[in-house]
Amino acid sequence: MLETLILFGFCLLAGLISLGVFAYLVMTGQILTLDGIALTIISLTIGGVFMLNVVWSVFTGELKRAMEHAKKKPDSAEPPSVPSGQASS
Repeated sequence: MLETLILFGFCLLAGLISLGVFAYLVMTGQILTLDGIALTIISLTIGGVFMLNVVWSVFTGELKRAMEHAKKKPDSAEPPSVPSGQASS
């Protein structure tokens, strides 16, 4: 389940960076150039793909299950139980 959380974090980070590039292009006015239009299309496409994975994991409940699994205490803290009738060595 740890890999699910890492994947979620990476996808969220990559999606937000891509949307940040788009916001930068709009704020600086570079979106009106040919390079700006190409970079806008590329960054919005990449951002959309990564954010789609984020939305899908929230929608299906995969993120909630991973968070609940991560919050559980590890079972290794308890000593293993020995069945009755067997001697422990």
